[in-house]
Amino acid sequence: MIRHALYAGSWYPADAKDLQALVAQSIEEARKRATYQRGPYRFAVLPHAGLFYSKAGIAPFFTASYPDLERILILSPSHYANLKSDILASAPLSGCQTPLGVLEGFNLSSAQDKYFSAIQSEHALEMVLPYIASMPDRPKVGLALISRFSDPDHIHAIADQLVADLGEENLRLGKTVVIASSDFTHYGPRFGYTPYQDGAPKKVREDDLALSHLLCDGRVNEAYAFCASHHSTVCGYAPSLVVSDLAQRLQCTGWVADYYTSQDVSSSEDANFVAYSTILWR
Repeated sequence: MIRHALYAGSWYPADAKDLQALVAQSIEEARKRATYQRGPYRFAVLPHAGLFYSKAGIAPFFTASYPDLERILILSPSHYANLKSDILASAPLSGCQTPLGVLEGFNLSSAQDKYFSAIQSEHALEMVLPYIASMPDRPKVGLALISRFSDPDHIHAIADQLVADLGEENLRLGKTVVIASSDFTHYGPRFGYTPYQDGAPKKVREDDLALSHLLCDGRVNEAYAFCASHHSTVCGYAPSLVVSDLAQRLQCTGWVADYYTSQDVSSSEDANFVAYSTILWR
């Protein structure tokens, strides 16, 4: 079963040359910023908006070289399929199509055919794939969805499941890397989230960076409580919590490599905006 590039031509270029140029240019821009020169990375939280918005947040991960990398697992929320809480959903895949070629897939032991349509339709899994396809030695790619948690115990249980499935030694040696796909706060009437009447961008930034630093530090229970108390619209909070838990177990060091909003990219003063935080662990 091949996952097709459903969003090529709309969320990013379908033409291979144009897409390769976009990927290369964004990585080159990221390399100019010293904060990114700390790889190779073991875990990451990367944005998943259309590449016009998310390329600056995805590219930092790909400034590093990965001589030992064999597999990348991408975890994302499900924007279109209604998944139950505390469920890690994956489907058996032989590969993932991109305009730059087909990436070979690998599967989690829990993969089930019934989740294939959810995996196929999910844009949050797709945005990073052209970057992986641009790597000199393409790793195998695994895809899984998790939308929300009912309590912190289930976060740790999913992390346990992934460590058993992926192999702790593979994670420790950087043979397998896990990426959480997440945009941060979605603010404005369009998203039904307007807790701040004045200075919303500044206050949203404060909230997002507070959550980002909790994730960096592996303070998973506090991060979960933060999302619950703020009625957070961080769409990929669940996969981000899992990745934070995994990074903490392996004693990885995390930091916020970048933070910006859609207003910064488009120079718009629209009342509706989306924020993006790039978190890297080594």
